[in-house]
Amino acid sequence: MDQKEYNVSIDYGNDPEYIYYDSFDVHLQYRRTKDYKKSIYGHPVTFIRLFCVLVARGGFILIHLGSVPTDNIYRVIFYNIFQMANSTISYIFFGLMVSFGDISFGGWIGYSEFTSYDMDLAVFGFCCCLIGTAQISTFLTGRVHLATSIIVTTLYSIIIQPLLMHWIWHDEGWMNKNILLDKRVSVKDYGGDLIVHLSSSLMGFIGAAFLGRRLMRVKDLDERSIGVGQSGGTITGYILIIAGYIALSLPTLKYESERAPKNFMNIVLINNFIALATGVAVVSILHLLLFRKVFSYWIVLRCIQGGIAGIISIAAAVDAYSWIHCVAVGVVAAVCFFFVSILIHNTALEDYCNVTAGVMASSTIGIMACPILLGSENFGGRSKKIHVLWQFICFLIVLSSITVVAWLLFMLLSMCKVLRNKKEEENHRRALVIKKYLPKRGFMERLFAIDSKTEHVTPGKDKLKSVRIDRTIETDKDVERRGTFGDSFSGEDTLSRGLS
Repeated sequence: MDQKEYNVSIDYGNDPEYIYYDSFDVHLQYRRTKDYKKSIYGHPVTFIRLFCVLVARGGFILIHLGSVPTDNIYRVIFYNIFQMANSTISYIFFGLMVSFGDISFGGWIGYSEFTSYDMDLAVFGFCCCLIGTAQISTFLTGRVHLATSIIVTTLYSIIIQPLLMHWIWHDEGWMNKNILLDKRVSVKDYGGDLIVHLSSSLMGFIGAAFLGRRLMRVKDLDERSIGVGQSGGTITGYILIIAGYIALSLPTLKYESERAPKNFMNIVLINNFIALATGVAVVSILHLLLFRKVFSYWIVLRCIQGGIAGIISIAAAVDAYSWIHCVAVGVVAAVCFFFVSILIHNTALEDYCNVTAGVMASSTIGIMACPILLGSENFGGRSKKIHVLWQFICFLIVLSSITVVAWLLFMLLSMCKVLRNKKEEENHRRALVIKKYLPKRGFMERLFAIDSKTEHVTPGKDKLKSVRIDRTIETDKDVERRGTFGDSFSGEDTLSRGLS
C-alpha cells in the first residue's frame, strides 16, 4: 500500500474516546486524494444508484395500483409522474444547495455556487429525495388535491429533507459534528433512516390522519384498480423497490475515500440481503403460527413488506453491522412490523401498503439500534452512553420538527379546502354520515369490523372478485341521506377504509 496516496489527519491526537463510528477528521482518517478527484467525472456506483432508484419509482406506481382502491387509476399514475418531475426540479435547483453547499451557516443550512457541487453527492441526495417523496405519496396518492401534492412535494424537496441532509451528512452539520458532555459526538445515519425513511413516512402518516375516513362504493372502483393483472404487477413493484432501497445504501466515493480501504460494497450488499431474508422469514412464520394461512394476496404482500422492514431497520448502520447484528435487528423489526401492521389494519388510517409499520416503525428501531450495538466502534463505556444519548436527542429533534411542520402544513391545506380532491371529498362525507348511525366508536377505529370471515377486494378472474358487504337498514333518515348522496346507502356494496 502506497502511503503517499493517503492524507493522515491527527487533529485529535491518540485519544481513543474520539474514535467511533463517523469520520469527521478523527485519528487515522484516510483520504485517497487521487481517487477522490475523479468524483467530479462520476462514479459507476452513482449510475447504478440512480438507475435503480428511478426503477423503484416505477415500482411505487405498481404497488399503488395494486393496493390502493381508486376510481381513476390515471390520477394515481399522473400524480406519481408529476411528483417525480416536481421533486427533481425542486431539489436540483434549490434543495441541493441547502443540503450539500460548500458553505455552511452554523451547520444549519448550506450555500454554494452550482458549479462547485460534487456530482456524486448531488445524485445521491436527489435519489434520497425521490424515495422520500414516493413514500409520502404512498399515503396520499389518489386522495389529495393536485395543489396539495405540488405544495407537499416542493416543500419536502426544497427545505425539509435537504435541511436534514445538511444537519446529519454535511461535514459541518451540527448533528454530524458536535460536543456533548465534553465528548465529540455524531449521529450515525448511514442509509437515511432519519433523513429519508422516518421523515417521509411521518409526513405521509400525518397527511393520512388529516384525510381521515372514506367510504367508497364498489361500483365506483376503476376496473383496473386491483384488477386481474395487479397481483403480478404489485409483486414486481415491491421487487423494484427492494432494488432501489439497496442501491440507495451503496457507498459513495466520498464515503470510501475518507476511510481505511475496506470492501464496503460487499458488506452493504450482503447485510441488506441478510436483513431482507430475515424479515420475510419471520413474518411468514408468524402468519403460519398465528393464522395458519399465508396463501392469499394481502398476506403474501405483507411477507414481502416484512423483508423491506428488515432492510430499513439496518439502513442506519448497514456499513458497520456484522451478520449477527443484521439478523438480530431484522428479527426485532419484522416482529414489530407484524403486530403494528395488524394494529393499523383495524384503524381508520388509510395505509394499504403498510408504510407505518414497514417504514416508520422500522426506521425508529434502526436509528436507535445502531449506537447500542456498535460497541466495537465506541471505545469506553461512558463514551458509548454519550453517543447513544446524542442519537436519541437528535431522533427526538427530527421527530418533533417533522411532526410540527407537517401538522401545520396539512392543517393549513385543510382550512384552505385544497387538501382532498373532489372525489375524495365525496367519499369522506359519506363516511362521516354513516358514522353517525353506527355504534359510538373511537376516533381512529374502523367503521366496519374486520374478522377472519371478512372477504376483501383481491385480484382475480372477476372484475371485483370478493368484497366485504355492509348493508344499512332502511330508516326514515335514509331518505335524507339519499337526497345528499344518491343511492350510496340503499343496499349497495360499500368499501370502508381498508382492504388488506
